[in-house]
Amino acid sequence: MPTSNEESQPTATAISTLDAHNDAAPPEDTPGGLELRFRPDIEGLRAVAVVVVVLFHAGLSQLAGGYIGVDVFFVISGFLITGLLLRERDTRGRISILGFYARRVRRILPAAILVIIGTTVAAYYIQNIITYTVTAGDAKYSSLFAANWRMSQLSSYFNMGSEPSPLRHFWSLAVEEQFYLVWPLLVLLLGVLARRWSHRWKVLVASSVIVVTSFIWALHEVTASPTWAFYSPFTRAWELGLGAVAACLAAEAARMPKVTGAVIAWVGLLAIVWAAVFQGHQADNYPGWPALVPVLGAVAVIVGGASGIGAGHFLAFAPVRSVGRVSYGWYLLHWPPMILAIGIIYEGHYIPVSDALWISAATLAGAYLMYYVLERPVRRSSWLARRPVITLILGAAWIGVALIVASCIHVPLV
Repeated sequence: MPTSNEESQPTATAISTLDAHNDAAPPEDTPGGLELRFRPDIEGLRAVAVVVVVLFHAGLSQLAGGYIGVDVFFVISGFLITGLLLRERDTRGRISILGFYARRVRRILPAAILVIIGTTVAAYYIQNIITYTVTAGDAKYSSLFAANWRMSQLSSYFNMGSEPSPLRHFWSLAVEEQFYLVWPLLVLLLGVLARRWSHRWKVLVASSVIVVTSFIWALHEVTASPTWAFYSPFTRAWELGLGAVAACLAAEAARMPKVTGAVIAWVGLLAIVWAAVFQGHQADNYPGWPALVPVLGAVAVIVGGASGIGAGHFLAFAPVRSVGRVSYGWYLLHWPPMILAIGIIYEGHYIPVSDALWISAATLAGAYLMYYVLERPVRRSSWLARRPVITLILGAAWIGVALIVASCIHVPLV
């Protein structure tokens, strides 16, 4: 990523904060006036990631490996968050942990809490008492960004019975937030250690250590405990870590010839598509060796795009970017209706692919509505941006409301 004297490099991305699968916002969304250059190809890459996940969940057999979209999201988030932290330190000489978490609250919580509460209330009216009790428990864990721990105790991501949890997809958001609970603090700590080294170099070394250690552990866990390996933040950290490595090296990548960058980016994009189409049978080995294909593919798209062209001819296409812009909301919204429909319409049987595709389209429309009515206004609120403590208090209150709803509605109606 660029340092304080590298504003002209196209590697810094304008965002207010990330999510999961989360946020590549226009320049006016930049936190606290940080001047970061917008990367439209990364916004487009989000669209690719969310589309393959949604179509996989819809049961489209041609994308049997669509679950790899989450791996792409992890890389993007690691890249953008690390780049934001490095840029903040380069431009201001410090990192505001309070400001970082306040931005996370503004970006992540409004949509997430709305979906959790809405899903819980809908499940109350739709599900039977046994299934609803599980859903209410899932809502509590999801509100606390611990859904991955909860899901790992229930059953495999790929074998959860005819009616899986409508909040199952919150596991990936939980992994990201657990990583970011620790990562900014580590980046801050590195700033005061070994001062003779550049901060970017120290973050690069730390990221590399995380990548190697986490990947080795992932290789062990996919054999010893495959379900926990899939959900664990320790086995997923290498994916976010590779995004952080890309952020540290992006300034150097920006100096590569444009043709080279374009070739690298297109090869990476093809690797992602190949994994989404052909890696369905590799699910039991995730996130081990097979995960390298989409993860390194995402890194290649990001690094190749730093040269100024990359795969931008496709990823920066306005309709693609538009989907990427609302990818966070679409990811949150698409899954609960599919699962709740199983109980109310299909009597425990899987939803037909055609109907799931209609639900996907409807929730995409809902994602646009939620983005413009809720997400963007909260994220761009100058009043909240100037008051990080109040933002954090509001975030705690929103979580509290979700916990109360999940705890107080005890017995469903059906």
